Amino acid sequence: MSTNYLAVNGINRKYLVYRPARLTQVRSVVTVLHGGGGAGLTVADPGTHPLSVFRNVADTAKFLLVYPEGSLDNQGNPGWNDCRRDDIAGSQGEDLPFLKLLMDSLRIKLQLTPSNMFLTGTSNGALMTYTYAFWYPSTVRAIAVSSGNLPLNPESGTCTSGSSVPLPILITHGTLDPAMPAAGGCVANLGGACNRGQVISQSATIQYWLQRNGLSNTTPTISSFDFNLSDAGNVEKRIYSGPNQIVYYVLNGAGHAVPSRTVFSNTTPASGAQNRDIEYAVEVWQFFRQYQP
Repeated sequence: MSTNYLAVNGINRKYLVYRPARLTQVRSVVTVLHGGGGAGLTVADPGTHPLSVFRNVADTAKFLLVYPEGSLDNQGNPGWNDCRRDDIAGSQGEDLPFLKLLMDSLRIKLQLTPSNMFLTGTSNGALMTYTYAFWYPSTVRAIAVSSGNLPLNPESGTCTSGSSVPLPILITHGTLDPAMPAAGGCVANLGGACNRGQVISQSATIQYWLQRNGLSNTTPTISSFDFNLSDAGNVEKRIYSGPNQIVYYVLNGAGHAVPSRTVFSNTTPASGAQNRDIEYAVEVWQFFRQYQP
């Protein structure tokens, strides 16, 4: 893992790059956005966070893995300045220009095309993934998010109008997520101030993507499974097939944590229970790989 910096309007922005052994020619780049709340780039440390499992997947699948660090929020924790207009406690840095410059510089340096670039994130990183997909959808081939709904009160301009460019997407969301409520509402609202802004429901978020990807009249193929009987509940997988596919994992009874079979998160009032039936990094890569050039 190498530590790198990229200057954005005079400020050095940090990102980590993981290049698997014996990776001679890069075919795909997967960029992973951490959530808010303090985890930052520690999500890349092996065994500490489900997002670190992308390193194991990269070792086998041989893709380049990038972990950027967000700007600081009001508490001094790294996060992302996404499209929420009412996120008054969140990061206010120039994260969108940073990510755009990072993706462009990687693509040019590695002599790739946008079809080789993939983006994923969780929580605040999920909303930042949506933000990037609103502004620069033609620079990535597909995206994936864990525990993220679209903002109820987006910033004006592109954050409100969105994009008509279809983009394949994988989504996982817990039905009992206290931090990113499946029914919509205040984000991470343990204190009751609603100073992290509000989001629409998971159902409305899916409907947005169905319409954008031309899949509104598509009947999904549904399967369910429950590999870990000791976690919160089973998984319902909905596949909306088409040129720009949507794969939606409903994590019944689960909370906010990234689902994983190998890296477990503690159940807390702020997060809820973790689903342990799927490995997020594995599912995301299996989704992304079908779109490789």
